[in-house]
Amino acid sequence: TDVRGFTTISEHYGADVQGLTKIMNRYMTAMTAKIIENEGTLDKYIGDAQMAFWNAPLDDADHARNAVRTALQMMESLDEFNREIVAEGIPPFGMGLGINTGTVVVGNMGSDQRFDYTCLGDSVNLASRLEGQSKPYGVRIILGPRTSELVRDSYPVAELDCIAVKGKTEGVRIYTLAEETQLHKDFITLYYAGEWKRAQALIPGCVRACPELKAYYGAMDERLASGKPSDWMGTYKATSK
Repeated sequence: TDVRGFTTISEHYGADVQGLTKIMNRYMTAMTAKIIENEGTLDKYIGDAQMAFWNAPLDDADHARNAVRTALQMMESLDEFNREIVAEGIPPFGMGLGINTGTVVVGNMGSDQRFDYTCLGDSVNLASRLEGQSKPYGVRIILGPRTSELVRDSYPVAELDCIAVKGKTEGVRIYTLAEETQLHKDFITLYYAGEWKRAQALIPGCVRACPELKAYYGAMDERLASGKPSDWMGTYKATSK
């Protein structure tokens, strides 16, 4: 997870660093509660970001669904948290969240002087990259391909794109938690096939059919309007983390 709009929040407090610390502690407490309630392992706090994982140290056969359930509950808690702090005159918090499922190494890692129980691997890096892409795609949560497979029977999942995240050459399909209408499926099919003008023509209808993805369609509309790259092969190369 990562906070959106932290600069505005920090600016609100100015030189009152203690006030900023207190509000961040309130935010972290609310978010961490949902991780713990859903069998997650809190790995660490990284500035205003949080990292958590499932299926270790205890086996969890339902780890993907537990992670997604946590994400949704965190967003509900965030909305409640924002209602409270806005009433206090504090700017609302935004949050982006990435979930990926894959094989990682879990255990005590670090140096001879100090170590932590954590996880490491390419799947962890991708989760971080997915979180970063939630902002340009206009969604709050992005799922990796394996996560989407494991939870689609329990939650509505919509495909967003196939991207090569920064530092990667191979594309990976990304998803979010939203209803995937037939019009959306047609849009994605035309987009991958390079029929960008035809895909763009479907966007107004897509917005009407699934207004919760309005920001995503707006971002895709801008991309499609800029014209298809000459080397388009169905994978978008992300330029930001």
